[in-house]
Amino acid sequence: MVFVMKVYVTFDMEGCSGIAYRAQIRPYPEMPEVYKRAQRFATEDVKAAVEGILEVDPDAEIWFNDGHVDNMNVLFEELPENVVAVVGSGESMDEVMDLDDSFDALVSIGAHGNTLTADAVLCHVWGVREVKFNGRSLSETGLNASLAGFYGVPLVAMSGDEASMKAIQKELSQKIATAVVKRGIGMYSAICIHPKKAQRRIKEAVIDGLRRRHETPLVTYRNPITVEITYKDQYGAYATKLFNSNDEKVAATKIRFVAENAKEAYKQFFARYKLSIARKNLRR
Repeated sequence: MVFVMKVYVTFDMEGCSGIAYRAQIRPYPEMPEVYKRAQRFATEDVKAAVEGILEVDPDAEIWFNDGHVDNMNVLFEELPENVVAVVGSGESMDEVMDLDDSFDALVSIGAHGNTLTADAVLCHVWGVREVKFNGRSLSETGLNASLAGFYGVPLVAMSGDEASMKAIQKELSQKIATAVVKRGIGMYSAICIHPKKAQRRIKEAVIDGLRRRHETPLVTYRNPITVEITYKDQYGAYATKLFNSNDEKVAATKIRFVAENAKEAYKQFFARYKLSIARKNLRR
């Protein structure tokens, strides 16, 4: 029986090469060419990751999830035909929708640090200020790795800015194969290496990570998991407590709840985050 590797590639735009400010990561009518050019940077970064996977296993099954904003940033049609896309994941499990124990590895392209990471380019954790699992402050990549770890899937490689790469490795207590493509200066500026050089680094990191995947520890937690969410304003904590009576409101902007395991912690975090932004749909 021939073994075929199955790899999940999750993507976010903030950590891609050549990107440092908001007009690059979503369409702005007054600056349309800025976003289109950034799409090219992002697409080439993902292509480099796919090339790395195929160098390790030319027959690999590759799933690609464009988890940034409305999920249509990378030019998917330019990827090889053996890549399948997860589209519309923002409606539910976001960057790792449909990830399960059938995968051999997780790769994160365009990763960024959490809100509290100094000099992390365009840093944030979805729409909250901070989220913790058992006291560990997590990034979006850390949350994704937590769900992957539940399924026995290791995070083997990632790309992004220097501060974010260091912070994510520290939060996960792991030395993950990384491709540093820029150095942040504050949140909205960066010193970027040439995209071609960045793409070589990404390909090399993916190859290295996949070849060492059996040595890479899983991101796991002691169960049950205490989840703490600090929102950007009081509405998030208020709405969460209102509709989840067992949650503990520990401060004006902070709630705490207990989840059975990492899968439930991830899902329940997302449910509460979605609830906290529901007011955006209200017309006042």
